[in-house]
Amino acid sequence: MSGVNSYFVPGYGLSRAVIQNEIRYHCGPDAIVRPYTHQGRDGFLVTTSGPPLTKSQIDDLRISSREYEEKQSRRADEAEVFVNQPIAVSQRSRRS
Repeated sequence: MSGVNSYFVPGYGLSRAVIQNEIRYHCGPDAIVRPYTHQGRDGFLVTTSGPPLTKSQIDDLRISSREYEEKQSRRADEAEVFVNQPIAVSQRSRRS
C-alpha cells in the first residue's frame, strides 16, 4: 500500500455535498475531503492513499454538482421558501 497523498482541488463549480459523497467512489474507501484555502483560492483538500482525481473525474464532479444545485433550487422553488423573510419578534416594553 502506498503512502497517503494530499492535494488541493479548486472549488469553482464543485458542490461540497457532491464531492464529499462521491470522493470515495473516485479515490478509494479511505479518501476524505475537506474545505481548504490555498493561496487565497477556496477549494478542497483531498487526502487519500488511492489514485488522485483526474481532470475527467473533476469534470464529472462539476457536472454532478450543477445537477445537484439545480435540483436543490427546484425543490426550494416548489416549497416557495423565502430565505430572507422577515420574522416577527415581540418586543417588551421598557420600564422607566
